[in-house]
Amino acid sequence: MRKYLILTMLLFSLSLLTAGDYIIGNGTGNQNYVPFYGGNNYSWSKFFFTADELLDAGMTGSVEISKIGFQLVVNTFSSYVTNDQRIYIREFYDATYPSSPQYVNPSDYPIAYQGTISWTSPGWVFIQLTNPYTYTYNGGSPMPNGIEILWENRDGSAQSPYPRFAYTSTDDNRAAYKYNNTSFPTGSGSRTKNRPNVWFISPATTVPNPAVNPIPANGATGVEITTNLKWSSGGENPDDYLVSLYKTDPLTYIVNNQVTTSTTYTLPTLLDYSTTYYWRIIPRNSFGNAVDCPAWSFTTMADPSIMSYPWTENFNGSEFPPTDDWLRKGGDLVDPIQLGGSSLWEQDDWLNISGTDKAARINIWDIVNGWLITPQFLFNEDSDYLYFDLAFLKYNQPPTGTPPALTGIDDRFAVLISDGYTWSTANIMREWNNSDSPYVLNDISPWGERICIPLNGLTGHKRIAFFAGSTISNADNDFMINNLYVGPLILDPPQVQITQIGDDLCLLSWNECSGATGYDIYAADSPEGSWELIASTAETQFELSAQESKKFYRVKAIVR
Repeated sequence: MRKYLILTMLLFSLSLLTAGDYIIGNGTGNQNYVPFYGGNNYSWSKFFFTADELLDAGMTGSVEISKIGFQLVVNTFSSYVTNDQRIYIREFYDATYPSSPQYVNPSDYPIAYQGTISWTSPGWVFIQLTNPYTYTYNGGSPMPNGIEILWENRDGSAQSPYPRFAYTSTDDNRAAYKYNNTSFPTGSGSRTKNRPNVWFISPATTVPNPAVNPIPANGATGVEITTNLKWSSGGENPDDYLVSLYKTDPLTYIVNNQVTTSTTYTLPTLLDYSTTYYWRIIPRNSFGNAVDCPAWSFTTMADPSIMSYPWTENFNGSEFPPTDDWLRKGGDLVDPIQLGGSSLWEQDDWLNISGTDKAARINIWDIVNGWLITPQFLFNEDSDYLYFDLAFLKYNQPPTGTPPALTGIDDRFAVLISDGYTWSTANIMREWNNSDSPYVLNDISPWGERICIPLNGLTGHKRIAFFAGSTISNADNDFMINNLYVGPLILDPPQVQITQIGDDLCLLSWNECSGATGYDIYAADSPEGSWELIASTAETQFELSAQESKKFYRVKAIVR
Protein backbone atom coordinates (compact mmCIF):
# COMPACT_ATOMS: atom_id res chain seq x y z
CA MET A 1 0.00 0.00 0.00
CA ARG A 2 1.43 3.36 -1.01
CA LYS A 3 2.09 5.95 1.67
CA TYR A 4 2.05 9.64 0.88
CA LEU A 5 4.88 11.80 2.12
CA ILE A 6 5.13 15.27 0.66
CA LEU A 7 8.69 16.49 0.59
CA THR A 8 9.82 20.05 0.50
CA MET A 9 10.40 21.79 -2.83
CA LEU A 10 12.62 24.83 -2.93
CA LEU A 11 13.73 27.30 -5.53
CA PHE A 12 17.21 28.77 -5.34
CA SER A 13 19.49 31.56 -6.27
CA LEU A 14 23.04 30.44 -6.95
CA SER A 15 24.46 33.84 -6.17
CA LEU A 16 23.06 33.75 -2.65
CA LEU A 17 24.08 30.30 -1.51
CA THR A 18 25.84 30.00 1.79
CA ALA A 19 28.44 27.58 3.01
CA GLY A 20 25.71 25.10 3.85
CA ASP A 21 24.42 24.86 0.28
CA TYR A 22 26.33 23.06 -2.45
CA ILE A 23 24.81 22.78 -5.94
CA ILE A 24 26.45 20.85 -8.75
CA GLY A 25 24.96 21.16 -12.21
CA ASN A 26 22.80 23.84 -13.83
CA GLY A 27 21.63 22.13 -17.02
CA THR A 28 18.02 22.49 -18.18
CA GLY A 29 17.65 19.30 -20.23
CA ASN A 30 15.64 16.49 -18.66
CA GLN A 31 15.90 12.69 -18.46
CA ASN A 32 14.12 9.95 -16.52
CA TYR A 33 16.78 7.33 -15.65
CA VAL A 34 18.88 8.95 -12.95
CA PRO A 35 18.49 9.26 -9.97
CA PHE A 36 15.26 7.31 -10.20
CA TYR A 37 13.42 5.50 -13.01
CA GLY A 38 9.69 5.12 -12.44
CA GLY A 39 8.83 3.31 -15.66
CA ASN A 40 9.67 -0.14 -14.27
CA ASN A 41 8.98 -1.89 -11.00
CA TYR A 42 12.64 -2.03 -9.97
CA SER A 43 15.79 -0.12 -10.85
CA TRP A 44 19.15 1.08 -9.65
CA SER A 45 21.31 4.00 -10.58
CA LYS A 46 24.70 5.27 -9.46
CA PHE A 47 26.43 8.55 -10.14
CA PHE A 48 29.46 10.35 -8.77
CA PHE A 49 30.97 13.80 -8.26
CA THR A 50 34.69 14.38 -8.46
CA ALA A 51 36.77 16.11 -5.79
CA ASP A 52 37.24 19.08 -8.13
CA GLU A 53 33.47 19.42 -8.59
CA LEU A 54 32.89 19.26 -4.85
CA LEU A 55 35.61 21.85 -4.19
CA ASP A 56 34.18 24.17 -6.87
CA ALA A 57 30.80 23.88 -5.14
CA GLY A 58 32.42 25.06 -1.87
CA MET A 59 32.99 21.80 0.02
CA THR A 60 36.19 22.27 1.98
CA GLY A 61 37.31 20.53 5.13
CA SER A 62 34.68 18.24 6.64
CA VAL A 63 31.09 18.80 5.49
CA GLU A 64 28.10 16.92 6.90
CA ILE A 65 25.52 16.24 4.16
CA SER A 66 22.09 16.10 5.82
CA LYS A 67 19.83 16.66 2.78
CA ILE A 68 20.03 15.86 -0.92
CA GLY A 69 17.88 17.63 -3.49
CA PHE A 70 17.05 16.77 -7.10
CA GLN A 71 15.41 19.06 -9.62
CA LEU A 72 12.08 17.65 -10.83
CA VAL A 73 11.11 19.33 -14.11
CA VAL A 74 8.32 17.18 -15.54
CA ASN A 75 5.70 15.34 -13.54
CA THR A 76 2.12 14.73 -14.68
CA PHE A 77 0.97 13.34 -11.35
CA SER A 78 0.22 15.68 -8.47
CA SER A 79 2.05 13.20 -6.28
CA TYR A 80 4.09 10.29 -7.61
CA VAL A 81 4.81 8.12 -4.59
CA THR A 82 7.57 5.55 -4.37
CA ASN A 83 8.06 3.13 -1.51
CA ASP A 84 11.25 1.40 -0.34
CA GLN A 85 13.76 3.79 -1.83
CA ARG A 86 17.34 3.30 -0.62
CA ILE A 87 20.19 5.79 -0.94
CA TYR A 88 23.84 4.91 -0.20
CA ILE A 89 26.84 7.30 -0.20
CA ARG A 90 30.55 6.49 -0.22
CA GLU A 91 33.94 7.88 -1.22
CA PHE A 92 34.83 7.42 -4.90
CA TYR A 93 38.08 7.84 -6.82
CA ASP A 94 37.47 7.00 -10.49
CA ALA A 95 37.15 9.57 -13.29
CA THR A 96 34.57 7.70 -15.40
CA TYR A 97 32.45 4.57 -15.45
CA PRO A 98 33.64 1.77 -17.74
CA SER A 99 31.43 0.22 -20.36
CA SER A 100 28.77 -2.13 -18.90
CA PRO A 101 29.11 -0.66 -15.39
CA GLN A 102 28.41 -3.18 -12.66
CA TYR A 103 25.98 -3.03 -9.79
CA VAL A 104 27.93 -2.57 -6.56
CA ASN A 105 26.94 -4.44 -3.45
CA PRO A 106 25.53 -1.81 -1.08
CA SER A 107 27.37 -3.40 1.81
CA ASP A 108 30.27 -1.28 0.60
CA TYR A 109 28.20 1.88 1.14
CA PRO A 110 26.91 3.46 4.34
CA ILE A 111 23.11 3.71 3.96
CA ALA A 112 21.97 7.31 4.08
CA TYR A 113 18.20 6.92 3.57
CA GLN A 114 15.55 4.21 3.32
CA GLY A 115 11.84 4.96 3.06
CA THR A 116 9.08 6.56 1.00
CA ILE A 117 9.58 9.51 -1.33
CA SER A 118 6.89 11.58 -3.05
CA TRP A 119 7.73 13.43 -6.25
CA THR A 120 5.35 16.36 -6.35
CA SER A 121 5.07 19.35 -8.67
CA PRO A 122 8.15 20.57 -10.57
CA GLY A 123 10.94 22.11 -8.49
CA TRP A 124 13.65 20.99 -6.16
CA VAL A 125 12.65 17.98 -4.10
CA PHE A 126 14.69 17.46 -0.94
CA ILE A 127 15.31 14.20 0.89
CA GLN A 128 16.20 14.44 4.56
CA LEU A 129 18.83 11.78 5.14
CA THR A 130 18.21 9.54 8.13
CA ASN A 131 21.98 8.90 8.33
CA PRO A 132 23.86 12.05 7.31
CA TYR A 133 27.11 11.51 5.42
CA THR A 134 30.28 13.46 6.24
CA TYR A 135 32.57 14.23 3.32
CA THR A 136 36.18 15.14 4.10
CA TYR A 137 38.53 16.17 1.31
CA ASN A 138 41.75 14.19 1.52
CA GLY A 139 43.96 16.87 0.02
CA GLY A 140 44.65 14.83 -3.11
CA SER A 141 46.76 12.16 -1.48
CA PRO A 142 47.17 9.52 -2.73
CA MET A 143 44.48 10.77 -5.17
CA PRO A 144 41.54 13.16 -4.81
CA ASN A 145 38.41 11.61 -3.30
CA GLY A 146 34.93 12.29 -4.64
CA ILE A 147 31.44 11.06 -3.70
CA GLU A 148 29.40 8.27 -5.27
CA ILE A 149 25.67 7.77 -4.70
CA LEU A 150 23.89 4.48 -5.23
CA TRP A 151 20.10 4.67 -5.53
CA GLU A 152 17.97 1.53 -5.29
CA ASN A 153 14.31 1.57 -6.29
CA ARG A 154 12.78 -1.51 -4.68
CA ASP A 155 9.15 -0.32 -4.80
CA GLY A 156 7.90 -3.23 -6.92
CA SER A 157 5.35 -1.17 -8.84
CA ALA A 158 5.39 1.58 -11.45
CA GLN A 159 3.24 4.43 -12.72
CA SER A 160 3.21 6.17 -16.06
CA PRO A 161 4.03 8.86 -16.99
CA TYR A 162 6.93 9.04 -14.59
CA PRO A 163 9.08 11.88 -13.26
CA ARG A 164 11.89 13.47 -15.26
CA PHE A 165 14.86 15.31 -13.80
CA ALA A 166 17.08 18.19 -14.85
CA TYR A 167 20.60 17.11 -15.77
CA THR A 168 23.95 18.53 -16.81
CA SER A 169 26.10 16.70 -19.37
CA THR A 170 29.59 15.80 -18.12
CA ASP A 171 32.79 15.22 -20.06
CA ASP A 172 32.94 11.59 -18.90
CA ASN A 173 30.32 8.94 -18.15
CA ARG A 174 29.56 9.77 -14.53
CA ALA A 175 26.17 8.08 -14.21
CA ALA A 176 24.84 4.55 -14.79
CA TYR A 177 21.49 2.79 -14.45
CA LYS A 178 19.55 -0.44 -14.93
CA TYR A 179 15.85 -1.33 -14.59
CA ASN A 180 13.65 -4.43 -14.60
CA ASN A 181 9.98 -5.31 -14.11
CA THR A 182 10.19 -8.81 -12.62
CA SER A 183 12.86 -8.45 -9.92
CA PHE A 184 15.51 -6.10 -8.65
CA PRO A 185 18.38 -6.09 -11.22
CA THR A 186 21.92 -6.76 -10.15
CA GLY A 187 23.66 -7.11 -13.49
CA SER A 188 25.59 -4.60 -15.57
CA GLY A 189 23.83 -1.45 -16.63
CA SER A 190 24.07 1.40 -19.11
CA ARG A 191 26.22 4.45 -18.62
CA THR A 192 25.45 8.08 -19.48
CA LYS A 193 26.97 11.55 -19.34
CA ASN A 194 23.56 12.99 -18.34
CA ARG A 195 24.04 13.27 -14.61
CA PRO A 196 21.25 14.84 -12.53
CA ASN A 197 21.69 18.27 -10.99
CA VAL A 198 22.13 17.86 -7.26
CA TRP A 199 21.85 20.10 -4.20
CA PHE A 200 23.77 19.00 -1.07
CA ILE A 201 22.80 20.70 2.19
CA SER A 202 24.64 20.66 5.49
CA PRO A 203 23.02 21.40 8.87
CA ALA A 204 22.36 24.97 9.88
CA THR A 205 24.84 26.77 12.12
CA THR A 206 22.96 30.06 12.49
CA VAL A 207 19.57 31.61 11.84
CA PRO A 208 18.54 31.68 8.17
CA ASN A 209 19.05 34.65 5.92
CA PRO A 210 15.97 36.57 4.72
CA ALA A 211 14.17 35.13 1.71
CA VAL A 212 14.92 36.55 -1.74
CA ASN A 213 13.49 36.69 -5.28
CA PRO A 214 9.83 37.40 -4.46
CA ILE A 215 7.17 36.58 -7.03
CA PRO A 216 5.18 38.80 -7.55
CA ALA A 217 8.18 41.09 -7.65
CA ASN A 218 8.32 43.91 -5.15
CA GLY A 219 6.32 46.84 -6.55
CA ALA A 220 4.74 44.77 -9.33
CA THR A 221 1.48 46.05 -10.84
CA GLY A 222 -1.27 44.41 -12.86
CA VAL A 223 -0.93 41.18 -10.86
CA GLU A 224 -3.56 38.48 -11.44
CA ILE A 225 -5.99 38.02 -8.56
CA THR A 226 -5.24 34.28 -8.72
CA THR A 227 -1.55 34.76 -8.05
CA ASN A 228 0.38 32.56 -5.66
CA LEU A 229 3.35 33.68 -3.62
CA LYS A 230 6.83 32.39 -4.45
CA TRP A 231 10.29 33.14 -3.16
CA SER A 232 13.78 31.65 -2.86
CA SER A 233 15.83 30.65 0.13
CA GLY A 234 18.42 33.24 1.07
CA GLY A 235 20.62 30.51 2.52
CA GLU A 236 21.63 29.20 5.95
CA ASN A 237 19.26 26.26 5.81
CA PRO A 238 15.74 27.35 6.73
CA ASP A 239 13.52 24.55 8.00
CA ASP A 240 10.28 26.37 7.23
CA TYR A 241 8.78 29.80 6.59
CA LEU A 242 6.18 32.09 8.15
CA VAL A 243 3.95 33.64 5.47
CA SER A 244 1.94 36.83 5.98
CA LEU A 245 -0.17 38.73 3.45
CA TYR A 246 -2.17 41.81 4.31
CA LYS A 247 -3.62 45.06 3.08
CA THR A 248 -3.81 48.35 4.93
CA ASP A 249 -6.40 51.06 5.62
CA PRO A 250 -7.54 49.33 7.67
CA LEU A 251 -4.99 46.62 8.37
CA THR A 252 -6.54 43.36 7.17
CA TYR A 253 -4.69 40.04 7.17
CA ILE A 254 -5.44 37.51 4.46
CA VAL A 255 -2.69 35.21 5.78
CA ASN A 256 -0.99 35.76 9.14
CA ASN A 257 2.16 33.80 10.01
CA GLN A 258 1.10 30.63 8.25
CA VAL A 259 3.78 27.93 8.35
CA THR A 260 4.99 26.21 5.19
CA THR A 261 8.05 24.16 4.26
CA SER A 262 7.70 25.08 0.59
CA THR A 263 8.81 28.24 -1.19
CA THR A 264 5.44 28.44 -2.93
CA TYR A 265 2.30 29.42 -1.06
CA THR A 266 -1.20 29.01 -2.49
CA LEU A 267 -3.49 31.74 -1.21
CA PRO A 268 -6.78 30.57 0.34
CA THR A 269 -8.93 33.09 -1.56
CA LEU A 270 -9.00 35.25 -4.66
CA LEU A 271 -7.56 38.71 -4.19
CA ASP A 272 -9.43 41.96 -4.80
CA TYR A 273 -8.95 43.95 -7.98
CA SER A 274 -7.02 47.25 -7.97
CA THR A 275 -5.68 46.62 -4.48
CA THR A 276 -2.18 46.94 -3.05
CA TYR A 277 -1.09 44.01 -0.90
CA TYR A 278 1.92 43.63 1.37
CA TRP A 279 3.62 40.37 2.23
CA ARG A 280 6.50 39.11 4.30
CA ILE A 281 8.38 35.80 4.49
CA ILE A 282 10.27 34.90 7.68
CA PRO A 283 12.55 31.85 7.30
CA ARG A 284 13.09 29.75 10.45
CA ASN A 285 15.35 26.95 11.66
CA SER A 286 16.43 25.44 14.96
CA PHE A 287 18.54 28.54 15.71
CA GLY A 288 15.61 30.95 15.38
CA ASN A 289 13.96 33.31 12.89
CA ALA A 290 15.64 35.29 10.16
CA VAL A 291 16.04 38.98 11.02
CA ASP A 292 15.40 42.13 8.99
CA CYS A 293 13.00 40.36 6.63
CA PRO A 294 11.61 42.92 4.17
CA ALA A 295 7.93 43.56 3.46
CA TRP A 296 7.22 43.37 -0.27
CA SER A 297 4.21 44.81 -2.07
CA PHE A 298 2.28 44.35 -5.31
CA THR A 299 -0.88 45.79 -6.82
CA THR A 300 -3.51 43.67 -8.50
CA MET A 301 -4.97 44.30 -11.94
CA ALA A 302 -7.98 46.49 -12.60
CA ASP A 303 -11.32 44.71 -12.76
CA PRO A 304 -11.75 43.51 -16.38
CA SER A 305 -15.36 42.42 -15.87
CA ILE A 306 -18.24 43.37 -18.11
CA MET A 307 -20.31 45.84 -16.10
CA SER A 308 -22.46 47.56 -18.73
CA TYR A 309 -25.63 45.82 -19.87
CA PRO A 310 -27.09 44.68 -22.14
CA TRP A 311 -24.08 42.77 -23.44
CA THR A 312 -24.18 40.95 -26.77
CA GLU A 313 -21.97 38.69 -28.88
CA ASN A 314 -22.78 37.36 -32.38
CA PHE A 315 -19.40 35.75 -33.23
CA ASN A 316 -19.20 37.64 -36.53
CA GLY A 317 -15.76 39.06 -35.86
CA SER A 318 -12.57 38.00 -37.60
CA GLU A 319 -11.13 36.24 -34.53
CA PHE A 320 -12.35 33.27 -32.50
CA PRO A 321 -12.73 33.28 -29.59
CA PRO A 322 -13.78 36.91 -29.96
CA THR A 323 -11.28 38.24 -27.36
CA ASP A 324 -8.62 36.95 -25.03
CA ASP A 325 -11.18 37.15 -22.24
CA TRP A 326 -12.99 34.18 -23.74
CA LEU A 327 -11.73 30.72 -22.80
CA ARG A 328 -11.77 27.36 -24.58
CA LYS A 329 -11.30 24.38 -22.29
CA GLY A 330 -11.72 20.60 -22.20
CA GLY A 331 -12.90 18.37 -19.37
CA ASP A 332 -15.65 15.95 -18.42
CA LEU A 333 -18.82 17.30 -16.81
CA VAL A 334 -18.25 15.02 -13.81
CA ASP A 335 -17.14 16.10 -10.34
CA PRO A 336 -14.44 16.94 -9.61
CA ILE A 337 -14.35 18.99 -12.81
CA GLN A 338 -10.79 19.46 -14.04
CA LEU A 339 -10.32 21.64 -17.11
CA GLY A 340 -7.41 21.65 -19.51
CA GLY A 341 -6.73 23.16 -22.91
CA SER A 342 -9.01 22.53 -25.89
CA SER A 343 -9.90 24.12 -29.23
CA LEU A 344 -13.02 22.08 -30.07
CA TRP A 345 -15.29 25.13 -30.19
CA GLU A 346 -14.79 26.96 -33.50
CA GLN A 347 -16.31 29.74 -35.56
CA ASP A 348 -18.53 28.50 -38.39
CA ASP A 349 -21.49 29.53 -40.54
CA TRP A 350 -24.74 29.72 -38.59
CA LEU A 351 -26.92 26.68 -39.38
CA ASN A 352 -24.16 25.50 -41.74
CA ILE A 353 -25.43 27.99 -44.32
CA SER A 354 -22.61 29.84 -46.01
CA GLY A 355 -22.80 33.58 -45.50
CA THR A 356 -21.87 36.44 -43.21
CA ASP A 357 -23.85 35.22 -40.19
CA LYS A 358 -21.39 33.32 -38.03
CA ALA A 359 -21.76 31.27 -34.86
CA ALA A 360 -19.81 29.19 -32.36
CA ARG A 361 -19.86 25.49 -33.27
CA ILE A 362 -18.65 22.26 -31.72
CA ASN A 363 -18.68 18.94 -33.52
CA ILE A 364 -19.65 15.96 -31.35
CA TRP A 365 -18.86 12.62 -32.92
CA ASP A 366 -16.44 10.77 -30.67
CA ILE A 367 -15.45 10.69 -27.03
CA VAL A 368 -15.02 14.46 -26.74
CA ASN A 369 -15.84 17.34 -24.41
CA GLY A 370 -15.52 21.05 -24.99
CA TRP A 371 -16.13 24.20 -22.97
CA LEU A 372 -16.65 27.69 -24.34
CA ILE A 373 -16.47 30.17 -21.47
CA THR A 374 -17.51 33.82 -21.65
CA PRO A 375 -15.62 36.80 -20.32
CA GLN A 376 -16.21 37.68 -16.70
CA PHE A 377 -19.38 39.57 -15.69
CA LEU A 378 -20.02 41.63 -12.58
CA PHE A 379 -23.60 41.23 -11.35
CA ASN A 380 -25.38 43.36 -8.76
CA GLU A 381 -28.62 41.51 -7.95
CA ASP A 382 -30.38 42.94 -11.00
CA SER A 383 -32.99 40.84 -12.79
CA ASP A 384 -30.75 39.85 -15.68
CA TYR A 385 -31.29 37.13 -18.25
CA LEU A 386 -29.20 35.07 -20.63
CA TYR A 387 -30.50 34.69 -24.19
CA PHE A 388 -28.89 32.71 -26.97
CA ASP A 389 -29.82 30.83 -30.13
CA LEU A 390 -29.22 27.08 -29.97
CA ALA A 391 -29.23 24.69 -32.95
CA PHE A 392 -28.58 20.96 -33.29
CA LEU A 393 -27.62 19.76 -36.78
CA LYS A 394 -26.02 16.94 -38.68
CA TYR A 395 -22.32 17.63 -39.17
CA ASN A 396 -21.83 20.17 -41.98
CA GLN A 397 -25.51 19.93 -43.00
CA PRO A 398 -28.03 22.80 -43.12
CA PRO A 399 -31.56 22.36 -41.70
CA THR A 400 -32.82 21.42 -45.16
CA GLY A 401 -30.18 18.69 -45.54
CA THR A 402 -29.68 15.42 -43.68
CA PRO A 403 -31.26 15.71 -40.23
CA PRO A 404 -29.09 15.20 -37.14
CA ALA A 405 -28.56 11.59 -36.11
CA LEU A 406 -30.34 10.63 -32.92
CA THR A 407 -27.90 10.47 -30.04
CA GLY A 408 -27.88 8.22 -27.00
CA ILE A 409 -27.94 9.08 -23.32
CA ASP A 410 -24.21 9.87 -23.31
CA ASP A 411 -24.46 13.14 -25.26
CA ARG A 412 -24.99 16.32 -23.22
CA PHE A 413 -25.29 20.04 -23.75
CA ALA A 414 -25.26 22.27 -20.67
CA VAL A 415 -25.03 25.89 -19.60
CA LEU A 416 -23.18 26.62 -16.35
CA ILE A 417 -22.32 29.69 -14.30
CA SER A 418 -19.59 30.05 -11.64
CA ASP A 419 -16.81 32.28 -10.44
CA GLY A 420 -14.84 31.18 -13.49
CA TYR A 421 -12.02 29.58 -11.51
CA THR A 422 -13.70 26.49 -10.10
CA TRP A 423 -16.52 24.53 -11.69
CA SER A 424 -18.82 21.78 -10.48
CA THR A 425 -22.01 20.07 -11.64
CA ALA A 426 -23.84 22.23 -9.09
CA ASN A 427 -23.11 25.17 -11.45
CA ILE A 428 -25.39 23.75 -14.18
CA MET A 429 -28.24 26.17 -14.93
CA ARG A 430 -29.80 24.08 -17.69
CA GLU A 431 -28.93 20.79 -19.34
CA TRP A 432 -30.14 19.07 -22.49
CA ASN A 433 -29.79 15.29 -22.59
CA ASN A 434 -31.82 12.22 -23.57
CA SER A 435 -32.18 10.61 -20.17
CA ASP A 436 -33.29 12.65 -17.16
CA SER A 437 -33.75 16.25 -18.29
CA PRO A 438 -37.00 17.97 -19.30
CA TYR A 439 -34.91 19.57 -22.05
CA VAL A 440 -34.47 16.77 -24.59
CA LEU A 441 -31.28 16.99 -26.60
CA ASN A 442 -32.69 15.20 -29.66
CA ASP A 443 -35.55 17.73 -29.77
CA ILE A 444 -33.34 20.78 -30.26
CA SER A 445 -34.36 22.32 -33.58
CA PRO A 446 -31.91 22.28 -36.51
CA TRP A 447 -33.40 25.67 -37.44
CA GLY A 448 -32.35 27.08 -34.10
CA GLU A 449 -34.43 28.12 -31.12
CA ARG A 450 -34.21 31.10 -28.80
CA ILE A 451 -33.22 30.12 -25.24
CA CYS A 452 -33.89 32.31 -22.21
CA ILE A 453 -32.36 31.50 -18.80
CA PRO A 454 -32.97 33.77 -15.78
CA LEU A 455 -29.91 35.10 -13.95
CA ASN A 456 -31.92 36.74 -11.19
CA GLY A 457 -30.30 37.77 -7.94
CA LEU A 458 -26.69 37.06 -8.91
CA THR A 459 -23.94 39.06 -7.26
CA GLY A 460 -20.22 39.25 -7.80
CA HIS A 461 -17.96 38.04 -10.58
CA LYS A 462 -19.27 35.23 -12.78
CA ARG A 463 -18.51 33.48 -16.05
CA ILE A 464 -20.97 31.53 -18.19
CA ALA A 465 -19.86 28.27 -19.79
CA PHE A 466 -21.34 26.30 -22.68
CA PHE A 467 -20.48 22.59 -22.49
CA ALA A 468 -21.01 19.89 -25.10
CA GLY A 469 -19.70 16.36 -24.77
CA SER A 470 -20.05 12.69 -25.54
CA THR A 471 -18.63 9.63 -23.79
CA ILE A 472 -19.31 7.20 -26.66
CA SER A 473 -18.34 7.40 -30.31
CA ASN A 474 -21.66 7.48 -32.16
CA ALA A 475 -23.61 10.21 -33.94
CA ASP A 476 -21.73 12.90 -35.87
CA ASN A 477 -23.56 16.17 -35.07
CA ASP A 478 -22.97 19.89 -34.58
CA PHE A 479 -24.08 22.07 -31.70
CA MET A 480 -24.25 25.78 -32.49
CA ILE A 481 -24.84 28.85 -30.36
CA ASN A 482 -25.32 32.40 -31.60
CA ASN A 483 -26.57 35.88 -30.68
CA LEU A 484 -25.70 35.83 -27.00
CA TYR A 485 -27.35 38.47 -24.83
CA VAL A 486 -26.99 39.22 -21.12
CA GLY A 487 -29.20 41.95 -19.70
CA PRO A 488 -32.78 42.88 -18.86
CA LEU A 489 -35.61 40.61 -19.92
CA ILE A 490 -36.73 40.94 -23.53
CA LEU A 491 -40.46 40.30 -23.91
CA ASP A 492 -42.08 40.32 -27.29
CA PRO A 493 -45.54 41.96 -27.17
CA PRO A 494 -48.37 39.41 -27.16
CA GLN A 495 -50.39 39.12 -30.36
CA VAL A 496 -53.98 39.48 -29.09
CA GLN A 497 -57.25 38.43 -30.70
CA ILE A 498 -60.92 38.24 -29.61
CA THR A 499 -63.06 35.27 -30.61
CA GLN A 500 -66.78 34.89 -29.89
CA ILE A 501 -67.41 31.52 -28.22
CA GLY A 502 -71.08 31.92 -27.31
CA ASP A 503 -74.03 34.30 -27.45
CA ASP A 504 -72.87 36.16 -24.37
CA LEU A 505 -69.19 35.10 -24.19
CA CYS A 506 -65.99 36.02 -25.98
CA LEU A 507 -62.48 34.73 -25.57
CA LEU A 508 -59.50 37.06 -25.37
CA SER A 509 -56.38 35.04 -26.38
CA TRP A 510 -52.73 35.62 -27.24
CA ASN A 511 -49.46 33.82 -27.98
CA GLU A 512 -47.12 32.65 -25.25
CA CYS A 513 -44.20 35.05 -24.77
CA SER A 514 -40.85 33.46 -24.05
CA GLY A 515 -39.55 34.42 -20.60
CA ALA A 516 -42.89 35.76 -19.32
CA THR A 517 -44.26 34.40 -16.05
CA GLY A 518 -47.69 36.02 -16.41
CA TYR A 519 -49.87 38.53 -18.21
CA ASP A 520 -51.73 41.69 -17.09
CA ILE A 521 -54.98 42.55 -18.90
CA TYR A 522 -56.02 46.18 -19.30
CA ALA A 523 -59.29 47.63 -20.59
CA ALA A 524 -60.36 51.08 -21.80
CA ASP A 525 -63.43 52.66 -23.41
CA SER A 526 -61.31 54.07 -26.24
CA PRO A 527 -57.75 53.66 -27.50
CA GLU A 528 -56.95 57.09 -26.10
CA GLY A 529 -58.85 56.48 -22.86
CA SER A 530 -57.68 55.62 -19.37
CA TRP A 531 -56.42 52.01 -19.21
CA GLU A 532 -57.53 49.99 -16.19
CA LEU A 533 -55.96 46.74 -14.96
CA ILE A 534 -58.84 44.26 -14.86
CA ALA A 535 -57.12 40.92 -14.40
CA SER A 536 -53.82 39.06 -14.13
CA THR A 537 -53.26 35.49 -15.28
CA ALA A 538 -50.58 32.96 -16.03
CA GLU A 539 -52.68 31.58 -18.91
CA THR A 540 -52.74 32.78 -22.51
CA GLN A 541 -56.49 33.40 -22.61
CA PHE A 542 -59.24 35.24 -20.69
CA GLU A 543 -63.02 35.01 -20.99
CA LEU A 544 -65.12 38.16 -21.51
CA SER A 545 -68.85 38.72 -21.35
CA ALA A 546 -70.54 40.09 -24.45
CA GLN A 547 -70.91 43.48 -22.74
CA GLU A 548 -67.28 43.52 -21.73
CA SER A 549 -66.22 42.75 -25.27
CA LYS A 550 -67.35 46.18 -26.37
CA LYS A 551 -64.24 47.70 -24.76
CA PHE A 552 -60.64 48.00 -25.94
CA TYR A 553 -58.07 45.64 -24.45
CA ARG A 554 -54.31 45.38 -23.99
CA VAL A 555 -52.31 42.40 -22.74
CA LYS A 556 -48.87 43.00 -21.20
CA ALA A 557 -46.35 40.19 -20.76
CA ILE A 558 -44.69 40.47 -17.35
CA VAL A 559 -42.12 38.77 -15.12
CA ARG A 560 -42.98 38.44 -11.45
